[in-house]
Amino acid sequence: MFPLHVSLPVYMLSCVVLLGGFSRFTHGKYTPGWYAFQEYHSPDDGSTIATITPIIDTVMGLMLVFGNRAVKLSAAAISLSFFTMGLLIQLQAGKEYWGDVALVGLGAVTVAVLLRR
Repeated sequence: MFPLHVSLPVYMLSCVVLLGGFSRFTHGKYTPGWYAFQEYHSPDDGSTIATITPIIDTVMGLMLVFGNRAVKLSAAAISLSFFTMGLLIQLQAGKEYWGDVALVGLGAVTVAVLLRR
């Protein structure tokens, strides 16, 4: 078990990532606010990306919850890279991006905490 200062960012990131997967799987039925944030970024239009995104979110979230340190670090780094790509896409499109900044911040803190251990 990791100490609280290590486990808290990991579990916060896993909650966000698992919420994203759940929101996409249920098409926002139970999480309308989060689903609207996701739709703003990438429409749930039945495309391949829209189909595999919740699967990737779920796998990354489970890796963050149940993996060893190396697995958690890998999942956090992958999540951070996806969050960063999303932020760059939002910036390029001239859309609202503050939620993406928060996600990148959470991902970066999680990676940094796991690297320090």
